[in-house]
Formats: sequence, structure tokens, C-alpha cells
Amino acid sequence: MELSERKERILSILTDAYLQTGEPVGSKWIVEQLGNSVSSATVRNEMVDLSALGYLDQPHTSAGRIPTAKALRLYIDKLMKPEPLNDESKRVIDAALERTTDPGSLMETASEILAQQTGCAAVTTTPLEQLAMVKKLEIIPVSTHAVALLLMTTTGTLHTRVCRLMMPVKPEVYPQLAEMITEAFAGKGLSEIGLPQIQALLVSMGSESLACAPIVTAVFELVKESAEANVLFNGQMNLLSHPDYAPDDVHMLLGFLSERGRLAQLMQAHSGGLQVVFGNESHTPELIGTSLIVTRYEPRGGNGSMGLIGPQRMRYDIAIPTLEYMASAVGRVFTQFMEE
Repeated sequence: MELSERKERILSILTDAYLQTGEPVGSKWIVEQLGNSVSSATVRNEMVDLSALGYLDQPHTSAGRIPTAKALRLYIDKLMKPEPLNDESKRVIDAALERTTDPGSLMETASEILAQQTGCAAVTTTPLEQLAMVKKLEIIPVSTHAVALLLMTTTGTLHTRVCRLMMPVKPEVYPQLAEMITEAFAGKGLSEIGLPQIQALLVSMGSESLACAPIVTAVFELVKESAEANVLFNGQMNLLSHPDYAPDDVHMLLGFLSERGRLAQLMQAHSGGLQVVFGNESHTPELIGTSLIVTRYEPRGGNGSMGLIGPQRMRYDIAIPTLEYMASAVGRVFTQFMEE
């Protein structure tokens, strides 16, 4: 059912006030915001209609009203008018990201700033690397029986692992093996690299195959780990201190957020542009009463997710433009890393 222009205006004013104060909103306040252009009786009648339509709740018989999840959905999708992120906030974000030296610190910094500027918890995932390719592999001896593996992908992410050797390997073999592995995997997405390629590589190494087998196996395991998104989480204290969360509810929420695999799946389930998902829409009991704002950032060669988690009563007009700008800035800086 389409709401009249006046009902939408009243709903917008009421929702704005509630999101800022957390208090039920009465008709007198709305009349003042409408410039006294209508009577209190008219506003009360409109609020009764909005309640009957499922847009408003009345916590107490003598109190004002608060928006329901249905009202918040209409507000976010149609009624809200978020302002662009201010120049000072943009400068803070740009300056912090430009100081980072690698993709890992970039995502950690982005997550910290998001939590600070919005008062929410911030979640970021590294770029999904199933379609990324091996850009460079280095094998660095650290002792006679161990080497360090450094794998750089085309998304600019660096993955490392230490591998123990069963028998000594000639020093001149390491650069040759690294070049051979890089060439063997060139042009293949990380998720496409399987045991057949590994077995063929070992066969091609001839007399060195036995000594190098642990290294090749470790590279294969590192490739498989690299294809999975890593999840970073900041701002837990923002949730613990928020008045809208009861202690039991916030501890249940934090328990869910500590399960990084489930959290990554939730983030990756929403593709495309920015989306706001209410807890009851996520089919996740721990998120009832919680909102997730999620979007993608897209460096060349891959994409990752970043999001904000907080109570349904949050400042969407601030959180959404902050998240949108951060996603754009991270994608830009990530691409710079890949081009260096």
C-alpha cells in the first residue's frame, strides 16, 4: 500500500528523531517539525493509521511511538536523505590509508577507522581470491632444514608459510624452483590449482623431486589457504557499550561474530551495491535486533566485503556514506599496491 506524502513525511520525521535519541516520539514534536502546518489531532490520526499498517509501535500507552523494522526498511530504501561524507572525514580516511604499507595493514586500518567514525563494529574481508592468480613466489632458506615461502597474488595480498625439509636442498635450486612453480601456475586462478598440477610439477623436477617435494606440497597448501577470505573485526567495545543492547543479547552477538567462517559467509552472501540487512532478514537468530550494512570494494583482479554491525537504531545517515567512501578509498589504494 502506497503511503500518502503526509504519512511519509511524518514517518520520516519520527524515524529521524528516534534514531538520534532512542526515545518515543510524540505528535507535538512532529507538529513543530512540520512548521505547525497541521494540527496535533491530524498528526495523531495519521500516526494511528501508520500503527495499523505496521509502521509504528507504541511502547507504553501514554508514550509516543517508535518505528518498526518495516518503517526502518522504508526509511532506508526511500525516505532517508543521507548527506555526502564531509571533507574532514574524507581527509582522515585518505591520510590513514595512504600511510599503510601493505594490503594487510590497509584492511586493519580501514576496519579501525570505520569503527571509530560510526560507533559500530566494523568487519572487513580480504579480497576473494578464487579468481586471483599467482603473481610471484619466493623461497627463502631460513636454516638447513627449513624455508620460508612468500606467495604474492594478483590482488596484491601476501601469504607466508614456513616449510620443514626432509633433506637438504642445494641453494641454487630455490630460485629455479620458485620460477618453475610461478610459470606452472601462471594464468590459473588459485581455486583451479589442484593435485594434478602438483604431481606434474614434481615429475618435471627429475632428481630434485624427492628433496623438493615438501616445498611443492607446502606451496599447494598455501595456495588453497590463500583462496579463502580472511575476516578482520574491530569495534567490539562499541557494541558492549551501546544502550540498545541487553548484556545477554550483546554477548550472544559477539559469540556469533567470533565465528569468522559464519561471518565471512554472511558478508559474502550479499553481492552488488550497498545493502542494509536487518537481523530478522538474515535468518541468523544471534542478529535479531541488529543491522548489517555491507558493501563491496573492488581492487583490480578481485573483490572483498566491508560492513558495519550495530543495533537497528543506528545513524544510517552517517554510517552509509562513511562506508561507501571507505569502500571506494580502499579499492583505490588496494589497486595501487597491485600496480607497484
